[in-house]
Amino acid sequence: MLANKSKYVNRLRGADKNIETFPCPTCRSEFSLKSNQDVADLASNYFIKNMLEIMAIERKAKESTTCSRCQESAINHCTTCRIFMCQKCSESHDSWLAMKLSHNVLSVEELSDPESQVKMRSKLYCMKHEDKVLEYYCETCKELSCIHCMVLNHIKQNHSCVAVSEVAQKQRETLQLSCTTLDEKLYEGKEALNNICEVMKSLEKNAKTAKEQIEEQKENILTVVAEKVNEKAAKMKEEVGKVYGELHSELSKQHDEIKDYLDKVQTSVSLPRSLLKRGSIEEILSSQKLIDENIEKLGDEKPENLAAVNDGDIQYVPDDIDNINVDEIVGKLGHLEGI
Repeated sequence: MLANKSKYVNRLRGADKNIETFPCPTCRSEFSLKSNQDVADLASNYFIKNMLEIMAIERKAKESTTCSRCQESAINHCTTCRIFMCQKCSESHDSWLAMKLSHNVLSVEELSDPESQVKMRSKLYCMKHEDKVLEYYCETCKELSCIHCMVLNHIKQNHSCVAVSEVAQKQRETLQLSCTTLDEKLYEGKEALNNICEVMKSLEKNAKTAKEQIEEQKENILTVVAEKVNEKAAKMKEEVGKVYGELHSELSKQHDEIKDYLDKVQTSVSLPRSLLKRGSIEEILSSQKLIDENIEKLGDEKPENLAAVNDGDIQYVPDDIDNINVDEIVGKLGHLEGI
């Protein structure tokens, strides 16, 4: 495992070794490692390491667990030997007095009990000297060490080193103070977060209200403008209707006069046409006087003006809308405050 981590770091670090910050390949959290340090120099989180091991054992216990020696159904687990045992193998294991007194044996049921899990925590061994237990604590570096690391790396540099058993109570008190400090920070952070959440809710509500008010004002402006435009348009249409009525009345009167004249001409022309088709010369001669009288009479009845009394021209000339002061109208939307 350590070799794999070293390969990972060396691959990212490169030949010039100027990279000192790396993302964890598992959780992607960043960790720092100076160019003169190796992966073995990284601090280990032994608590998480032990918890992962306990979870693995607990997960296995929930399955159909068999004895690690004879494959019979397991009833116990030795946290020291790290094996599952059946009834027979448990009795054999406990027959050795040294094992019975120094080893921690838990039933399969106890493996899921948080209080019993304390007994499952294995001793911590040095990553550099794998057969040596971490039984000393350097107060200067704030790290655990084995006897070899303490002599080689800490005492030579005049570091303050003590046995883990001697500093246990003091460290628990320090840890309690750390919890208190972190609880205060947690409370402070939660208060700040709650406040920000409330402000965000207020912001969302205010933004929604502002948008609704803008939309309402827009509709009001459009309504006022539309009313004014409709009022002006109605007056202009009324004027168009008035002019139309006057011009139409003139043309209608002329239309009736000319139509009446045409009807008389149509009636008068029917006699000479019939005579041309079927009349004898005697009939034609006897009818000529009447035809002439009709023509003379029509000459007197002919309207004075056959051209249209008006040209029927009504034109609408729109103003250039580019000259409309749109900005003044848009400005009635108002403005935003607080930005």
